[in-house]
Amino acid sequence: MAEFYKVMDWDEINVSASVGRGGVNLKDDVLVVQAMLKYALDARSYFLGERFPEPSGTMDAATIHLIEQYQQYLRRKLKVPISVDGRIDPAKGSASFGKKGKWTIQMLNADVMEMWLIVHGGEGNHLEDLCRRFPQASAALGGDIPVGGLSLRLEQVAPLVGSLNLALE
Repeated sequence: MAEFYKVMDWDEINVSASVGRGGVNLKDDVLVVQAMLKYALDARSYFLGERFPEPSGTMDAATIHLIEQYQQYLRRKLKVPISVDGRIDPAKGSASFGKKGKWTIQMLNADVMEMWLIVHGGEGNHLEDLCRRFPQASAALGGDIPVGGLSLRLEQVAPLVGSLNLALE
């Protein structure tokens, strides 16, 4: 079963077994990954035209394709050192394959949070919002959503006035 876990005092979702091409593909893990992919990527221009399956827990070719497209996006566009294998493994420790590698599930958690910040401006909790949008993900995670929020707010900053009057000699 997918679960919540702490990374540096921050709650994230982790899968209990591999999801995707050649994975164990437990129903709850697949369902949570499908929900996270849809939540985090559906509105991003890079993924326009991609088919996002409804979170059902059934592994299919569209989900494997989407995982692979997401990994390619991370590697090519964002230059993240990540394996492009169409599979999401459980995060174990802070890095994948060597010191600089990244776990796909951790990057997906970051993109879920980023989308939540863009859409909701930091009000509430990103995991709670994901589970509200996809109640089946809440059930797959055991229903105990970590509480608490980030509560980020942008403040107006007064414009800078004046100059330093510096010159090169």
